[in-house]
Order: sequence, then C-alpha cells, then structure tokens
Amino acid sequence: MVLDEADSLMDESFTELLEEILNRTQVVVVGATFPAGLGETLAKFTDVGRFVTLSTQSLHRLPPHVQQKFVRLKGQDKLPELLLLLKERPSSGGAVLIFCNSASTVNWLSYILDDHKIKHLRLQGQMSAAARAGIFASFQKGEVSVLVCTDLASRGLDTSSVQLVVNYDFPDTLQDYLHRAGRVGRVGSKAAGAVVSFVTHRWDVDLVRKIETCYLENIEELLHQLIRFTYFVT
Repeated sequence: MVLDEADSLMDESFTELLEEILNRTQVVVVGATFPAGLGETLAKFTDVGRFVTLSTQSLHRLPPHVQQKFVRLKGQDKLPELLLLLKERPSSGGAVLIFCNSASTVNWLSYILDDHKIKHLRLQGQMSAAARAGIFASFQKGEVSVLVCTDLASRGLDTSSVQLVVNYDFPDTLQDYLHRAGRVGRVGSKAAGAVVSFVTHRWDVDLVRKIETCYLENIEELLHQLIRFTYFVT
C-alpha cells in the first residue's frame, strides 16, 4: 500500500479507514513534507520502528530557482493588488494559481473576477469530484489560464504551465506554503516562475520569517556546494 501526501491523509477523519487498511498491508509512505508528529500518528496504525526512511536534501526546502515575494498590505488592499497583478500580466506569462484559505473566499473572489471580465476557473472542496476533475482538466489543457482555488490544488496538481502562484490568503502553516510554492517552477516549465504572497496579519509575519530562514539556509547550502565544485574543477 503506497500512501502519497501522507501528512494530509493522516487526519483524524480518516482514522478508522486507515486502521482497517494498514493493519492488513505493507506500507510505503510518501510526501514532500513530513511535519513533526506524523510518526506518532503512524504508530497508531503500524510499527514505525520497522520503517526504512529515505529522504532527499530538498525535503522541507523551497525551490531556489523560484522567486519568493512578500507584499505587506491591509486586508482591503488585497483585491486591488490582485487585479493589478492579473491585468498587467502579459498574455504569454503562463498560467496563474490564486490560493485562498476557504471555499467561501474562492466563490466571492470568482464573482469579483467575473465583474472585471477576467476569465478564470475556480476549484474548491465543496464541488463534486467529477466537477473538480473537469475543472482541473480544462486548466491543465490551457483552456483557461487563471485558477482560483483552496489548498485542494496545492497537492497533486502537476502542470508545467503555471508561472505565477498568488497567495491571496496567506497559508496557515509552513507545510502549506511549501506545497503551494511547489506548483510553480516544476520539471518541464519554460520559466522559473514566482510566488507572490499577500501578508496582512501579525501571525503571517511570523510565518514569513520562518520561510525566509528556510530559503536562506537552502541558498547557503547550494553556494557551499557550488564552491566545493568550483574548487574541484579548478
């Protein structure tokens, strides 16, 4: 049994189903982020002491080739800033993902974009599975280049056309930010892309500091590797 996006699946709402399945199978657990406490959750279903852990240096790291931009503004200024971003963006600028923290905000923002004649799709968990699949297929084919969504689209959405991720609502956790940022600059993309985040609350600033630290540590490690490589070649 292979469980992808394991940190998301290990939710209390899935406990009974997971216990029934995992007690009967061998398990491979996969994910781009493994937050603290995941091992304790897994221990409820299986013997984690028998697990073999394989990880890469990029675990919990931001992609260094993707620009991360944080815009500090008031809540009422987020909509004008977003509209400016979308209207000034060139037609050849690739697809855009706009993340919100709730389905109600996705729906509200969709009505606003309609009023401004900005063609887009919306994707959130209150839609049926069939509707979500159709929306994602249309976005992936490039029929519409703007998708307003919840964190439902931050995992498993694999498309190389996205060149801009906008965090209209700042994510609640570092893991959520990493998954959202991971939708841009993917293998096969024509451009590195960028992530633009609207920072409005004090607790948002605290998370920004963690993200900046994570990014700087990654850059420092890459520079160290480059220096070692240059010395070897010389």
